[in-house]
Parts: sequence; C-alpha cells; structure tokens
Amino acid sequence: AGGYFTVTNTGSSPDRLLSISSEISAKAELHEMGVKDGVMTMRPVTGGLEIPTGGKVALAPGGYHLMFVGLKRQPKQGETFPATLIFEKAGTVTVDFAVEGIGETGGMDNHAN
Repeated sequence: AGGYFTVTNTGSSPDRLLSISSEISAKAELHEMGVKDGVMTMRPVTGGLEIPTGGKVALAPGGYHLMFVGLKRQPKQGETFPATLIFEKAGTVTVDFAVEGIGETGGMDNHAN
C-alpha cells in the first residue's frame, strides 16, 4: 500500500524524516520513483528525506512516496489509521492516513516543526 502526504518544516533549521512506522504493516519504507531513459524506476531512500528550512516536501505518486510493506490487514476505503513519523530534530509526530481508492490522492498536509 502506498502513502502520500506533504511535510512542511516551520522550524529554523533543516530537518530529516528518518523513519515511519504503523500498526497496519510490518514496516514502512520511503521510496523515490522516477523515469530514466524511458524506464520507470523505484528505489528506497537511504539516510532519510531532508525537509529544508521553511520548505515543503510532497510525498505523491510519481516521486517520493511511502510504501507500507507486509500489511497485517487489508485497509478499507473510508477508514483512517495512525502512523508515526520520526524526524531527526522534530522527533516523533503521529499522523492519520485516510484510506482512499486506487488512483485517488487526498489533500492531507502534515507538519514537522
């Protein structure tokens, strides 16, 4: 299952999204999707994802995104489930993901200070 959201850094220095966890899956991984020589590629992001000072980073289809790996149960459209984001400076931030149908993307904005 994929996860999408936007992180806004309102702090006074850059921060880094280090990891994500949720009870819905065995693990969650940050991935980056791109196209190279006409071929779509997807690779894990190592070392975390930098969120610049005063900036935003969107995790969305076709770019950075979250993969919930080893689902413990099938999420149902319309429900929500919590996940924990761990930042280098902002620490632990709990967010709720809304389950949508394939191809839909919500307008959730979650913030890291």
